[in-house]
Amino acid sequence: MDENETLNQMLSEVLRRVKHNEDERRKVSEIVRKVINKALEKSKELHVEAEVEVEGSIAKDTWLSGDRDIDIFIKLPIKLGIEGLRTIGLEIAKAAAGENWVESYAEHPYVEAKIDGYRVDIVPCLKVDRPDVRLTAVDRTPFHTKYVLGKLDERAKDEVRLLKRFMKGIDVYGAELKVGGFSGYLVELLIIRYGSFLNVVKEASSWRERHVIDIEGYYSDPNQVLTLFKEPLVVIDPVDRRRNVAAALTAEKYCEFISACRAFLRKPSMKFFFPDGIRPLAFNEVISDLKRREASLLVLYSRCPKLPIEVLWGQLNRSLLGIRKLLENEGFNVLSCKAMSDESSYVALVYELDKMELNRTFIHKGPPVHMPEDEERFLLKYRDGKDVAAGPWIEGRRWVIMLFRKQTNVKQILLEKLFKASLGKYFADEFKRSGRIYVNEEVREVYDKHEDFKMSLTRFLRKKPLWMS
Repeated sequence: MDENETLNQMLSEVLRRVKHNEDERRKVSEIVRKVINKALEKSKELHVEAEVEVEGSIAKDTWLSGDRDIDIFIKLPIKLGIEGLRTIGLEIAKAAAGENWVESYAEHPYVEAKIDGYRVDIVPCLKVDRPDVRLTAVDRTPFHTKYVLGKLDERAKDEVRLLKRFMKGIDVYGAELKVGGFSGYLVELLIIRYGSFLNVVKEASSWRERHVIDIEGYYSDPNQVLTLFKEPLVVIDPVDRRRNVAAALTAEKYCEFISACRAFLRKPSMKFFFPDGIRPLAFNEVISDLKRREASLLVLYSRCPKLPIEVLWGQLNRSLLGIRKLLENEGFNVLSCKAMSDESSYVALVYELDKMELNRTFIHKGPPVHMPEDEERFLLKYRDGKDVAAGPWIEGRRWVIMLFRKQTNVKQILLEKLFKASLGKYFADEFKRSGRIYVNEEVREVYDKHEDFKMSLTRFLRKKPLWMS
């Protein structure tokens, strides 16, 4: 059996495992039918001319077996405006959801319902004639569905499934802030552009630092696109030339995808689609691993604030970077950091440092000698200061001085200065109420509380992508 035949057999097996069966299709169709009927009944009761449609991967038939997300859009007359979405649209969505639902927010409110084991997002939007005259981001979604349905045949839909499963296996799938990866619509556009899973992998393996895809040829010069958009991958939305479909894709996930594609072409394996699970470390193994690499662990832990998921991760990512900057400004070497949360009970900002204790002294750079006014202020401030360990003296062309630190321990510095860092407001508020700071052995107190945290911390310390194992 040659390599091509072996590869084709592997892809056929992947497709067999990810393509939904008739029972799944029937169950999803029944949920969709019930929700749509309830929404239409409520619309009629309110005397509103609404169109209710399923959107996303269900509508385009590119969903995977085991997927539990359904998107249903309530298209309202544009004359109702944004305020109409927030009032009438939300009232219809709640009626359609039944009993088990929560109100969530993006640009405007929508309803997230739990129905028969599925998460059903019921989203009010405005019915617009063209995607470029939308009033909210979701108004263009029906145009995405229509475009994809007009481009994908049954074979191509299976190619989408293969690419989605590959991206899930290498952990680059999902445009939400928690992941920063490829959206389902972006995956579909890649198949539309390149024709098959293997073609996408081959093309992506040679992508450079920045890459442009313009399926409809809106721009004659790729350099113009690179000027208009700053992201590493630019995929012009076929229904809105002003939008980059890959805007949410981070540089890290872009590069991980490229590297994984190269590795797959060198040695195709099922592990790219279905990676082996990893065993969470016992806590003594966590400590042993840190000692082996002479590193230290810092964890800022609190209850999870009650926020929409995207808002939560925005808060965590901002706070993660703000605290990293504070630590680095204080003189710590941050080896790596990660925000973690199960999105319901806890949040944790985790930092790996080379040490927890700074040297007692540090060098502070002063002004150049040829700036006399700044020099005078510097010398007046530091010539006989109580925090001066040595100096001042001239090094090269500028004054420097050796100072004593007021605090050297990372925990004490954070207790004193944490809220001076650039933090997300909601994270900061919750941390004031329930936050704790743990270092090294102290992390044991929260390590065994959450299986999600154990697994996330294990992967954080492991660092190597699963497809490289």
